[in-house]
Amino acid sequence: MIGVVLAGGESRRFGSQKAFHQLDGKPFYQHVYDAMKGCGRLQQVVINTNAELKEGFDQKVIVDDSRYQGLGPLTGLYTVMTELPDDAYFVIAVDTPFITVEAVNHLIENFRGHTTVYRDDEQIHATIGIYPYHLKQTIKQHLDHRELRLRALFDEATTYIDVKAVPGHWYLNINRPEDLKGGERHDRTNHR
Repeated sequence: MIGVVLAGGESRRFGSQKAFHQLDGKPFYQHVYDAMKGCGRLQQVVINTNAELKEGFDQKVIVDDSRYQGLGPLTGLYTVMTELPDDAYFVIAVDTPFITVEAVNHLIENFRGHTTVYRDDEQIHATIGIYPYHLKQTIKQHLDHRELRLRALFDEATTYIDVKAVPGHWYLNINRPEDLKGGERHDRTNHR
């Protein structure tokens, strides 16, 4: 299984590039990368981004397929599947910097070969999920037809894991600077 930090978004609502925003002395992307590496169960962890941002990362970077540049997480997933064939891909968006090793491990433990994602009472967290390689052609078709939602990949076999199975607010999605206020208050110290 390959870990993928999705870091190619435009960050319009945030006002600056989220991937490089500092939190506790580290950029968002580093928090996500460290949680994925820290689980010790991924063959490798890569950063997926666009051509503009690629020089800003210290880790292995896979740049979006130019045919689908700017089309969102499906582009990143498809590109990494093309560059690094493997059985499955654990994707986490860069705007979830509170993710924990415990949350990563819990989803891996519940993966049974089908799309596996977290959900809460309000939404499905599609950008904290595991997607099997066999979806690659389906993803390409969705990209070609500009059907760009990750949820388009969900089917009756998709496994949904409740975020409450792992303590904390590690799943918070940071879209605006003010969103950080809710997340900075929760304790992350024992999960890093």
